[in-house]
Amino acid sequence: MASTPATLNEILTSSDSDSDSESETDTESGNCGDSESTESLWSFDQSEEDDLLNLEDIVEEPTFKLPCEFEISGEKPSDVSSCDAEKSGLTECKAVLRELSSLIWKTLSKSTMISLLKDFVESEFFLIDGDSLFITCVLNVNYKQGQTLHFFYIVEQFLHNFIQKEAKFVIVFFKDAENLYFNCSELLTLRTMLIQHLEHNTDVTIHTEFSNCLSPEWEIFLTEYYPYFLIVSEVGITSRQIQFLNVLILHALKNKINIVQSLGMESDLIRIYGYYASSKYEHKHFFEMNEKQLRHALLDYIIDNFKNSQNMKILLYNNLELSFEDIQKEVHKNMSSLQNLWPEGPDIRSVVCSISCAVTLSLYKRMLHDSKDYENLDADAENHNTQNLKKAPTLGEAADICRMLCLSVIFMQHLPLHRRAQSRIITHIWDKTLSPFLRMLKKCDFFVLNQLKTKNNWSVNFAGLPDLYDNILWINIAYYYEIEYNGGLNLEFGDTLTREYLKLWNTVLTLTGDNDFGGPMPIRTTSKPFLTQKGTPPRGPSQKIDKLGLIPLKSDIVEEYAGDILSELPFLSSDDLVVQSNSTIEFDELTHWHSSRPLSSDFERTKCNSDAKSKDAKGRREIQKLYHFYYIFGKSLAGSSGSVRIGKERALPPPEKFSVPKKRNFQKKSAETIIEENKKRQLAKLEKREEERWNNLSLHIEKEIQANPNSGIKRLEDFLQTCSVKSVRFMAEMAGLDACFKLWVEFCFKPESKDISIVINLMKRIHIIHEKYSEHLKNPHRQKLAKYLKYIGFDNLAHSLWPQVDTIKILKTKDLSKYSVNMGAARFQLTYMGPYLFREERTDPDPRVHHFIPDTWQRELLDVVDNNESAVIVAPTSSGKTYASYYCMEKVLRESDEGVVVYVAPTKALVNQVVGTVFNLFTKELPKGEVVCGVFTRDYRHDTLNCQILVTVPQCLEILLLGPHNQKWVKRMRYVIFDEVHCLGGEIGAEVWEHLLVMIRCPFLALSATISNPDHLTEWLVLIKKYWQHAESTMENSGPLQNASKGSKMQQRKGIKKSSYRVRLVWYKERYNDLEKYVCSLKDGEFIIDHYHPCAALTVNHIIKHGIPVDLGFSPRESILLYDAMVHIWPGWPRMQELEPEEFSYFKNKLVIMKADVKKYEEELKNEMMHWVELDKVKVSQLLKYLKPQTFDCKESEKRRMFPSFVEKLKEMGRLPAIFFLFNIHTVEILASRILEQLIYKQVAHNSPNVEKEKKVLYKKLWKARRCQRRNFAVFSNSGTGARIQRLILGFAEIKEIKRMLKKYNDIPADCTYAARTSVDTQIKILRRLRGTRQSYKLYRLLRRGIGYHHSSMEYKQRQVVETLFRLKHIQVVTATSTLALGINMPCKSVVFTEDSAFLDALHFRQMSGRAGRRGEDLIGNVFFYGIPLPKIERLLKSNVPKLKGQFPLSLSLILRLMLLVAKADDKEDAKAKALSVLQYSLISFKQPKINCMMKFYFIYSIHFLITEGYLNQECIPIGYSGLVSHLHYHEPANFVFVSLLVKGLFHKLCIPVVVDGQKTFSEEVMEKLVVVLANLFGRRYYSPSVNNFAKKSTHTLVILDNLPKDFATVVEEYNNRIQKNFVSFLLTISNLADMKKEYQLPLSEIEFSGKEFEDSELISHLMPGTESRTGISPFACLSNITDQDLFDINAVNDVMLRTINVSIRNVPFFYMNKYDQYHRKFPLNAYALNFYKNGSLSALTLDNWLNMGDAFNLIRDFTLVIQSIRVSLSELCDDEDDNVVLAFKQLSETFSAKLWRKRRY
Repeated sequence: MASTPATLNEILTSSDSDSDSESETDTESGNCGDSESTESLWSFDQSEEDDLLNLEDIVEEPTFKLPCEFEISGEKPSDVSSCDAEKSGLTECKAVLRELSSLIWKTLSKSTMISLLKDFVESEFFLIDGDSLFITCVLNVNYKQGQTLHFFYIVEQFLHNFIQKEAKFVIVFFKDAENLYFNCSELLTLRTMLIQHLEHNTDVTIHTEFSNCLSPEWEIFLTEYYPYFLIVSEVGITSRQIQFLNVLILHALKNKINIVQSLGMESDLIRIYGYYASSKYEHKHFFEMNEKQLRHALLDYIIDNFKNSQNMKILLYNNLELSFEDIQKEVHKNMSSLQNLWPEGPDIRSVVCSISCAVTLSLYKRMLHDSKDYENLDADAENHNTQNLKKAPTLGEAADICRMLCLSVIFMQHLPLHRRAQSRIITHIWDKTLSPFLRMLKKCDFFVLNQLKTKNNWSVNFAGLPDLYDNILWINIAYYYEIEYNGGLNLEFGDTLTREYLKLWNTVLTLTGDNDFGGPMPIRTTSKPFLTQKGTPPRGPSQKIDKLGLIPLKSDIVEEYAGDILSELPFLSSDDLVVQSNSTIEFDELTHWHSSRPLSSDFERTKCNSDAKSKDAKGRREIQKLYHFYYIFGKSLAGSSGSVRIGKERALPPPEKFSVPKKRNFQKKSAETIIEENKKRQLAKLEKREEERWNNLSLHIEKEIQANPNSGIKRLEDFLQTCSVKSVRFMAEMAGLDACFKLWVEFCFKPESKDISIVINLMKRIHIIHEKYSEHLKNPHRQKLAKYLKYIGFDNLAHSLWPQVDTIKILKTKDLSKYSVNMGAARFQLTYMGPYLFREERTDPDPRVHHFIPDTWQRELLDVVDNNESAVIVAPTSSGKTYASYYCMEKVLRESDEGVVVYVAPTKALVNQVVGTVFNLFTKELPKGEVVCGVFTRDYRHDTLNCQILVTVPQCLEILLLGPHNQKWVKRMRYVIFDEVHCLGGEIGAEVWEHLLVMIRCPFLALSATISNPDHLTEWLVLIKKYWQHAESTMENSGPLQNASKGSKMQQRKGIKKSSYRVRLVWYKERYNDLEKYVCSLKDGEFIIDHYHPCAALTVNHIIKHGIPVDLGFSPRESILLYDAMVHIWPGWPRMQELEPEEFSYFKNKLVIMKADVKKYEEELKNEMMHWVELDKVKVSQLLKYLKPQTFDCKESEKRRMFPSFVEKLKEMGRLPAIFFLFNIHTVEILASRILEQLIYKQVAHNSPNVEKEKKVLYKKLWKARRCQRRNFAVFSNSGTGARIQRLILGFAEIKEIKRMLKKYNDIPADCTYAARTSVDTQIKILRRLRGTRQSYKLYRLLRRGIGYHHSSMEYKQRQVVETLFRLKHIQVVTATSTLALGINMPCKSVVFTEDSAFLDALHFRQMSGRAGRRGEDLIGNVFFYGIPLPKIERLLKSNVPKLKGQFPLSLSLILRLMLLVAKADDKEDAKAKALSVLQYSLISFKQPKINCMMKFYFIYSIHFLITEGYLNQECIPIGYSGLVSHLHYHEPANFVFVSLLVKGLFHKLCIPVVVDGQKTFSEEVMEKLVVVLANLFGRRYYSPSVNNFAKKSTHTLVILDNLPKDFATVVEEYNNRIQKNFVSFLLTISNLADMKKEYQLPLSEIEFSGKEFEDSELISHLMPGTESRTGISPFACLSNITDQDLFDINAVNDVMLRTINVSIRNVPFFYMNKYDQYHRKFPLNAYALNFYKNGSLSALTLDNWLNMGDAFNLIRDFTLVIQSIRVSLSELCDDEDDNVVLAFKQLSETFSAKLWRKRRY
């Protein structure tokens, strides 16, 4: 049975252990000083616990549990024992190891649980430390020591889990680590077996060539491959191993390789989670400072100590001596002899057993003969009652042990696993007196396996290696011969087994060459007891297992979905059926889930919340303000340049056939002629006006270009954008060209360096004139262009444009060299003009689009919408894919007043953005009560069901779709637009996206920039649409369906096309603007910013195996840099001249190089680099190394301190506006504040010392003046004479003058702000929106200086203000979290990654970097990495975004909600079709029949659970408290626990009121206790376990939440017991559906342990009777005596149950009252809810609970919503309005709402 983890103190202080060695008898040791004493003798007599840590070495914190059956040292790394340090002279190493222990403990304590397999690079892998893998599997709670086959099953399950999820890993076993096990024979042998098994029986890549983690070879390996992370254990077998692992962890962190702890890892269907610790500068610093001592400690102290022990002699029973050298010699001799006996393919088990037994017996005999007391020992052999517990066994007893071992090996070789899994459970263990002999036997096994590695000429069959030992079987045989055989029971082996046993034992005798050990029979020749009764009773709970079977069901939906599975399962008879039925009111969901306001059940027309006429004056003003802000907000968005007014359009009747008089045609032509003439006259007037405007401006612009080139060019560009006459624009371009040329000529005569930007502008004008105004170009113009080109040194271009250019007189006589840019034209264009290169774009307008000319792929999107089709749209950020969404909205708005478009956005910030855009884009006259746009989020909603465009989040749309009475509204849906649909692959809430995609019947658009497998997604969606096509065609002609059919015909009459079932994939891969990356580092207080070439991220190995990633693009400048690097590395490169830019075929003599030409050049360079790999890998390696930038590391604190200076550096470089991304809300706000502090400090430094004094004086004067003015007003109101009026006027003037002077002092200098000064006054209305928001003063101060921050915990008004001002260029610096990257339109020049994090993965990188260089805003995007490790940058550039594989889509609450929908829906057929779509078509089960079967299992379990708990009846109709549970579906399993508490009457016992003034009220004590209960259920926010050490002590606040009251905890325990019992019963019921063939195979190696039955063997039938219940247990786990009773252990069930059932305990609604980390430290719960209830202050909450203000508000708001939801549900359920529980929740709800909304204190 599975063992329960014991604390380390319990393990170390226990007198007896439970191993098979379930005692301390099975390991060796040497405590401090043994290696140097007794003349280098080492004792086998001591138990293993002597070699482990002493109790006083363990640091008090923490005490945690280790699930093992023998002592493992897993504590906080302890002090090095002083005796060893002093004897070795390693006192200094001791101190370093202590410091290292503290550093590692500190690092790992801060680790966070994350999903590990988010990034994906084909050529890269992560590392698994082999010894950590070994330790982790040995510590498995279910593993019983000595059961090697079960151990290898655990190992292969662990690795197979990674492989199933497409993970790539490499396992590393260090040679020196083997020495750390040398005193633990069984573990040493087991480790050796593991290595050889992985090498011989699996395809797993393992490395065993590295000595240790400090070896040069290991350093080279890490540098070359740089793994993702290292999975390593922080727990070791001994203190020395912990220190070895600490050095390994430090070395990995020093090399920027992050750590994942092997203990505590979890997994689900598609993910693996682990505790993740990031590399920091302190790790590198510590290693560099202590490298010498660490090397010394590792080699001389940790490792050599054990190497020396191998040269000692072994001491058994105090007087028997033997050396390891003798064992190795004897093994070598016997192995050679056995090879001659069995030359071909012997079983590894026979080899090891025969050699080990022969060597052990031979050497033991020699030791006995050499002993001085041999005769005495022999004489005492008959008296086995001697009190000397360490008496050595006789030679005959030793032979008996070996014979029984040989017999067990024969059983293992020939018996099938299913037979061995039926073994009886024996509660005896080996006697302690045998321990030294058994350890000697195990040591021989190790030497046998070790020497087999060198036997290359012997083909041993290693398939049986995992099954080398079965200690329980061995003891079972010993028990039979010792107890039962001696009692008269004599059973036959059977002929086959007897023959094989005789062969094996005779081989042993042949190898020993001695007959003193006796023949094969009898097995037992001596009578000394080998076994003792185990002192502890069997572990594990004793639970009664009910009769197996499911409750009979009568449900069409259950039968249709899971009928094939149900037909193979047993059902209980009606006599056994027990269905709990509670007399409760059925719950009908007529109340909105987050509001106590009732909603009407009529969803065709709902109350118009935004109708100004139906509001009071205040309400109308609020609505007007909201709409006005939406308009301003939408105006700031790119692409919202024009508003569309949707008129009432009716379908025209078909034209009648009749002849048209000719006169009418003539009149029509005359009208057209008049219109054309009018247009010509207007055009002429416009041209004349624009020409006059240019003539007025031209002289000023030309002068400004001469004085200030940047300003002048900007002014010219502004004119060109506003000028609508092409001929005038041509004149302006030519004038700008002339001005640039004159300026360049002037600059060339100046001594300072030339400003290359002038030539860039010159060439830019030439490009534009040549490409866009070719029809206006005349010969004089061409001659001028050629002249200018000749001047700047582009002779070839000048000749191609004007062949007679050399005939120009001035060019003949003048020396033009001083005007040249000294580089070729092609190189110049690629190096400097990349952002300005033209693209090959379509020029034919599309009548459907008015503001731009769409690309081909965009036109396909418009076709999709026109045809009412669905589409998956994958295109890079800023490519213009969102336009199709607004075109779709416009189409639906034009079609009718009934159709609805639903826009689904992942975040509230994106919802606000879309709403603003819609308000700005569309206006339409609608019937009273209807509006264009509505919103539905958890925070707020308006016009949800009376709008034509609903903008919402996924969870809210799911509520509408699953609402039984919303079906009429749902049928109005014409389109659903899913923005950022890659959220389908997220970790939280992703299943809701899947539900929506499956349930909707109308067409959809699914938009994303980051999907790596859109084909797979599209195939799945096509299948769903086929389902709906079939479902709609086969539905019965019910009333609702007939109405729907009538509606469809009506739509056709109106000209509305019928929805199509086609799903298209529109995949556009090219980004519009290039992105250039830069690496920033600090050195001596200076910023070093190096360009990062994309090729620097590659490795030779990656190129060889996978080529160059398709999306690894270059900017034109980067192509030149790559070419130059290739020339530098290989000066004799054969294609150097061919690929020289001036000679490249697509560039040669080309005046205007196009973007497509550059792409061809890029491809040629990539192909050439691939060719280099084939020719010379060394050159490619040198090339990639040459391209890598140089970086410098420094402390994180220094990076943060210098951050404001870095922002200033970007400003100097002209790279603002910029977004600075971080992953911590606190850091986001802190860094923004630091930038502000720096600017204020800078301003103060600029001001004179007297400024502050003068300001104070002026403020005092202003106060006095205002006070005097108030007096004058008071006097004037009594009698207003002229003198007093004069005084008032003078007073006003004085105040005005003082304010003017103060404004002068308060004005912010331009270099002390990032705000655009011209726009400050125009944004007052936007800033007013901050009024009444949390900490608005803090954000306001930042915004005034052009700084902002953005994260999910801000109020939506604050986010809107920041987004709007950033788009209006008022603020240029924003610190933000990843939420801003989800589709928010905030274009910027630069994106800065300011913080490394486990959450900075390929998906986030692409989303965030996509903000830079957006189309139409900037010409190029810049990405800066500030403080990000170089290897991490390489991975981000190479990584593919994760594939969308889906989520586990079902939960108990969802299934209950589906049953509610089916039972209560107005349209039953539609509801049933929706429910089946969710059940049958999950993405995770698409093309995965096994997962589909697993989901059916879970569905059946869920239905069974809901029936037994009283939420469904046998017809699957919801009853009882099903409505309440579904209402709280966000909080599963707390919703089920809450109902259990309610049913048990605990809330009624708690809520005892007191009557005050005739009213029931509840005391504070009752309310606080109620909050504690609810917080334990619905407000579970965990602290780190270390919080107990430094939690703040405060008299007015609470930090740690109390446990549930005892009576409540008891009910929760009862609930958990029911859950366990229900699950175990279900598991055993479906166990017959397991694939038993695979159950008898190891998961990874697929080695099958089958065999034939031996019916003639009486002994087998006796030893393996199958009396234990093991129906649902893996046969491998059965070998460790695991039975069905162990399934009741919630921590063990996942590892021991049949693996092909594929039902995970993670999906079972078990409520964990306490959560522990891998060290068994408890995670305390935060008492934020109780804190707020007591104090009512968010400020106190943030300070005392270490919360951000936004997080605090969101937590309290969510908790308040839960209370409101419960209150509404209970009111619906309870007929008695005066019920105490209902009143208590009402009081609590009102209290929380009042404190949160009406009495905010910040």
